[in-house]
Amino acid sequence: MKSNKVKYIFLVIIVLIIIGAVIYFIYRNNKNDENKNDDSSNNVARLAVESNIPANDEQITEINNRIENSAPEATVSEEELATYSTKLGGSSEGRLTNIRISCEKLNGTVVSNGETFSFCETVGPSTAEEGYKEAPVIVNGEKVQGLGGGNCQISSTLYNAVLSVPNLTVVERHEHGREVHYVPEGKDAAVSYGSVDFKFKNETGNDIKLYFSTDNITLSATIVKLI
Repeated sequence: MKSNKVKYIFLVIIVLIIIGAVIYFIYRNNKNDENKNDDSSNNVARLAVESNIPANDEQITEINNRIENSAPEATVSEEELATYSTKLGGSSEGRLTNIRISCEKLNGTVVSNGETFSFCETVGPSTAEEGYKEAPVIVNGEKVQGLGGGNCQISSTLYNAVLSVPNLTVVERHEHGREVHYVPEGKDAAVSYGSVDFKFKNETGNDIKLYFSTDNITLSATIVKLI
């Protein structure tokens, strides 16, 4: 009888040990799964930041926190150096169209410090495919009709603005061979793609930016310094 009781107690102990081992095994497995999930979440968040992969709400919050704590991009300030305006009175509809097209091409041009600006290279050839119209141009001192008539007023307007800024050095400039009405005598800058150009070199120590605007009455060229 006593022997059976000892066997019973021993059996109970063995069962308890087995149950404890099973519980411990389950606990360890659950813990490992949690750690794997945490690692997976971190990886997903990292990949979402680096590769734009969609994440859940908690991961999105983490991503937003990283973005908010990141350093902001440097902003660029502008300081006006010079503005020059000329009148467009008497211009034909075709000439006004040409001036508008070329102003759109030139507007926002950045000339880095040490760089040479070329009017003709920036604007390119005046073609009908780009919308340019026939308008008066001066060739060998005579007025004739040609695509892009009006570009010389833009280059001359810019030339007079450039003259107001120290260390913008004129590299190339040509007169028309006859007086033009929109700038003082001797202050014009003729341009013709592949022939004559208006160029200046930026030696101000800063990058500059060019702005052009027209309302069909006035044409303006503005030069700003980028800080």
